[in-house]
Amino acid sequence: MKTNFLDQFYTIDQDSGDYLIDIALKDYDEVFNTWDSSVYNIRDLDSSLKSFLDEFSYEIESKHKIKLIFNMQDEKKDAEMEKTIRNGVRNHFSYLYFLTTKHTKRNRNKAFVYIFVSILFTILTTYLQNAVGGNLIQDVLLLNLTVGSWVFLWEAFSILFMQRSDVIKRRKHYERIVNAPIEFRYH
Repeated sequence: MKTNFLDQFYTIDQDSGDYLIDIALKDYDEVFNTWDSSVYNIRDLDSSLKSFLDEFSYEIESKHKIKLIFNMQDEKKDAEMEKTIRNGVRNHFSYLYFLTTKHTKRNRNKAFVYIFVSILFTILTTYLQNAVGGNLIQDVLLLNLTVGSWVFLWEAFSILFMQRSDVIKRRKHYERIVNAPIEFRYH
């Protein structure tokens, strides 16, 4: 009996323990986007291949390593094309890793701005509470500053602590694909 539910659907390499993600292709051109007319080494990956790799590698827990197996049906071995495909896959997911890292830094900076605004609103609220006079306009302003302070603080908390785990998981996911061994099998 399988110990893990996913073990029923994925082959596990007996030597390394890596989960194998099998990709069936007719030829090398199926790896790349047919609309992209660039030279092979800078072409974009096919969108369905990107989705396939993203979805299936995301299903497997990040603690497990993966190995990508390209099963080529109508091709003869071409070491240069294999290298190009390896580079294409790694470049694509390295770029996604880079974007995720950049997004993380941007969110961290935004959170610190939110904390600053929250502190500023709190200081203004404290100052206005101690000011003489308690008219309706001042009371409404105090209430709005207090609520605004809490909203900005909550948003900073959400960015720094709650959303961070998803981003870290996504980065690990992309890094795992970049580091995954890629093999080619010919039929």
